Amino acid sequence: MAQETFKSTKKKFKTVFNDILKTTNSYEIDEAALPAYAHKNPLIDYLFWKRLQVAFEHANKNNSYHKVLDFGCGSGCFSYLLANKGYEVTATDLDFGPLSLIKEKIDFPPNIKFIEGDIINHDLPNGSFDLIFALDVLEHIENLPDYIELFKRLLTPNGMIIVSGPTENVLYKVGRKLAGNRFTGDYHVTNISKIKSEFSPYLKVNTIKKLIFPLVLFEIFSASKGTDQMENN
Repeated sequence: MAQETFKSTKKKFKTVFNDILKTTNSYEIDEAALPAYAHKNPLIDYLFWKRLQVAFEHANKNNSYHKVLDFGCGSGCFSYLLANKGYEVTATDLDFGPLSLIKEKIDFPPNIKFIEGDIINHDLPNGSFDLIFALDVLEHIENLPDYIELFKRLLTPNGMIIVSGPTENVLYKVGRKLAGNRFTGDYHVTNISKIKSEFSPYLKVNTIKKLIFPLVLFEIFSASKGTDQMENN
């Protein structure tokens, strides 16, 4: 498969998301954020896709990373992007229902291993991954320290975790209401500030980028066992 750009991958998946949303309406589809990634509003489009772009570009600053975990892969778009770049990807999620609909329309690269179900129940070896992505998923999890311990165990000594999530501030909540009735957010149990503070006792945490309009709506940060050698934005 010829390597695609971020822009062309976005266009491909957004077209498929819109096709699926025309005929499918379910809690699982909403939780996988398909309505957000397919939204016509330019601000919503920017906020959701920009997080993926920032995380992707930050990871690519280090060419020594090869094995990647996409935790809470949702639609599989980010796993597709990583695999197309040449990473060996393990993509996990509790429910592959939304992903299965997308896989009917898009051929995924062979260098993605899909694991359905709770990864905490899988006996993956220590140091399995150079990179772990948890993008817009940890705000759904109540027993977060258990997963942070898991990520720390699965991470190589010089590896990195990249996390993104919403602030859940007043402006964010207003924006969610304006976005439409499929953006209830009732599956969010925490916010990015609390998530970041949960990581701090276990790993070194650095802010990568804050998406502001005009208040901070989303934040992307990294966590590592040692000093993150990458420059923060």
